[in-house]
Amino acid sequence: MAQLDRLNSGRAVSALLLVVCVPLTAACTTSSSSGNEKDKPASPTATAAPSKSATLDPAEAAKAEALTAYKGYWTELPKAFAVPAIEGTDLKRYAAAEALNKAMETVANLKTNGRVMTGEPVVSNATVTGAELEKKTPNVSVSACLDISKWKITDKKTGQPAPVASSPVNKYVVTSLMERWDGSWMVLKYELHADQPC
Repeated sequence: MAQLDRLNSGRAVSALLLVVCVPLTAACTTSSSSGNEKDKPASPTATAAPSKSATLDPAEAAKAEALTAYKGYWTELPKAFAVPAIEGTDLKRYAAAEALNKAMETVANLKTNGRVMTGEPVVSNATVTGAELEKKTPNVSVSACLDISKWKITDKKTGQPAPVASSPVNKYVVTSLMERWDGSWMVLKYELHADQPC
């Protein structure tokens, strides 16, 4: 009953939708053109233009990689909540520690209550607000605007919206901490700021 109550509160809905960790758009954007350029032979009279990542300094390249992983996180999280199951998604590729644990807890709560989440969150203005790239384990802080207005808790059997308390704010700031583990950026934890609409 406590789990059901948690699902039915406005803050719980926000927590379900957020389940920390990384990038905020509904799609992961990776550049396939840079890989294709490497496959093409160089012209004998001209050299190939450097890829976008090659023109960035190492710090900016690292931040760009972190934001790409952040977007990947927000692509995979809705997939997990729509089933609900972590298996069959790439969420573990983008989330670890507290962020992954919260996602797993939310999946378990959704299963227990016969619920899924339909639609998708919209993440915009993802920005690296802090970076410690020289540390043994590099990390970045990311701030973004999270819109959960079209991400709904639904009864799995009926497909109807589940009765939940309305949240006063559906679009607010979310901050996340990411670390680079073995060359891959992971969302470790996040914090929702319902008092900071965006």
